[in-house]
Amino acid sequence: MFDNVANTEYMVNVRARVERLKQVHYIAAIILFVGTLIFCSFYASDISLEHTSLSHYGIYKKIGFFWNASLFIIGITLLVEAFLNIGKYMKGSWLLYFFIGAIICLFFTAAINMNHRIHYYFAFAYFIGYTLSIFLFGYLLMKSDFRIGITSIIISVLSVVCPLGLVMYLHSFAIPEIAHTLFVFVWVSITKFDTQYRNFLKRFGL
Repeated sequence: MFDNVANTEYMVNVRARVERLKQVHYIAAIILFVGTLIFCSFYASDISLEHTSLSHYGIYKKIGFFWNASLFIIGITLLVEAFLNIGKYMKGSWLLYFFIGAIICLFFTAAINMNHRIHYYFAFAYFIGYTLSIFLFGYLLMKSDFRIGITSIIISVLSVVCPLGLVMYLHSFAIPEIAHTLFVFVWVSITKFDTQYRNFLKRFGL
């Protein structure tokens, strides 16, 4: 009897740890991205983010490997989040394949540097594909979860409008790329902590 109770408590603790890991594992990817960006900016101080693209880090001397490796890790994180979000909000949805396709383009963006023209096509496909996936996610979720649905749509629109506005103003891609990545991480955070987000909106009558 006592063994059964102990086993039950052990399984409950394991499940709690797994759920906690699901909630915070992506934070490591955020820290990695920010840390890598700071490191590359410091090491490649002759590269101005206002006049270039982040892809230049991928071909810059010794830091290229670190930059591209960080993109792979972020891609894996986004892939895990895609499976978790589809399983949580719309299990079995075909939308999962949209997310997978976009993330595969991110992998190719990291694997093929900007010395090859096809790099830009993969980068553009990831930008459009992942943004469209977030938009469709929100659209399909509107009826069952309006708050998360409309938030996803708003974030997807902002993740296009803001970077494009920055491109027109700065005539470079690095800062717009950072802005898009931040919107992606914001969306992942909201879907991850959806209960807390809903409670926050309720305070304002939303």
